[in-house]
Amino acid sequence: MRRVRWIWFIALILAIGMTGCWDRVEIEDRGFVVGAGIDLADEEEAEEGQYILTYQFVIPGGLQAREGDSNNGSSSKKAYFNLSSAANTMFGATRKLSYQTSRSPYLQHLRMILISRKLSESGELASVLDVFLRDHEMRRATKIMVTEGEAREVLETNPKNEKLPVMFFESTSLNPTKSSSIFPPTNIGDVQAYILSKSSFALPIIRKHGNEVSVSGAALFDNAQRLKGFLNEEETSGLNILRGTAKDGVIEVRVNDEYIAYEIKGLRQTIQADVSDPEHIRFTIHLELEGNVGETQERLDLLSPHQLAELEEKTEQEVIRITNGTLTKLQQEFRVDVLDLGDELNRRHHALWQSIKDDWEQGERYFSRCDIEVKVRAKIRIVGSTLETK
Repeated sequence: MRRVRWIWFIALILAIGMTGCWDRVEIEDRGFVVGAGIDLADEEEAEEGQYILTYQFVIPGGLQAREGDSNNGSSSKKAYFNLSSAANTMFGATRKLSYQTSRSPYLQHLRMILISRKLSESGELASVLDVFLRDHEMRRATKIMVTEGEAREVLETNPKNEKLPVMFFESTSLNPTKSSSIFPPTNIGDVQAYILSKSSFALPIIRKHGNEVSVSGAALFDNAQRLKGFLNEEETSGLNILRGTAKDGVIEVRVNDEYIAYEIKGLRQTIQADVSDPEHIRFTIHLELEGNVGETQERLDLLSPHQLAELEEKTEQEVIRITNGTLTKLQQEFRVDVLDLGDELNRRHHALWQSIKDDWEQGERYFSRCDIEVKVRAKIRIVGSTLETK
């Protein structure tokens, strides 16, 4: 009996010792990946595989500031290195990267995935993201952006005020709170939802100019995850306003021969759908803006109710001009519903939506044929502490 108890005791000790430790990897053996870039291989590279995967690894020692560092705060030792490999699958490319470094790639801290324009136009977005969605280490909050050129080249940027390029990209992408021309950050979990629901969507764009990068504009994808085209800064501002996501930003309003800067401080959006004629659906997008006068070049009496009413009216007209330009792009050129008007029909007119959803962007193209009217009401709440500047 005592022998049996002793055997059970040994078995219990072994079980406790093995639980949770059999696949443990020491932290110093991990290669922490903070960014990824995915490109289509060119003809010469295609012999090894159709995709080029680039990982940005952190060098922990380079993140520590030391005495004698440069004025911009960066360490004299580089804080990252990039590795690329070609393969026909992302999983295969990741395994190849493991052969190039002594530390195995660890994706739990992956902050951003960059997809090149060329790859986005191929319609392979869902395929290349599959491995990241399946990986249990991945964070669903990982951001996704589209690069105008090669993604791997963007990852080689050396920012002036950040040690890691990816951290600079991420910080810049969070500036929609200051600029309505930047499309809000979109994470991989959101993109997966769009893919599963077969919905069109937009992603932020990052561009490289020499050794500088900028984040502005929006990349539009159809419901087959194929890139249809880019919106410029003004068109992206119109998209953010139409979607009700432009909670901040600036609208430059022409008054006589000068301009005023209307600073958006609040935006409320509501949508009404008229489906009395299913062949010609009508939408009315109501926009209520609140804002401040951030700057004026014209001599204006900002205490005059009449003058303020005139400025508000001109602001409304400018918002209508900007948003109508965006609508023309969405309906006539790219033909993608990134305003989620189809979702609005599904919620409020479900039976009708079920009958037309397959022809919303293809076939009969109800989205391109529907009438969309924008109604704007703009209010000026604060004019600043200076009433006259001239």
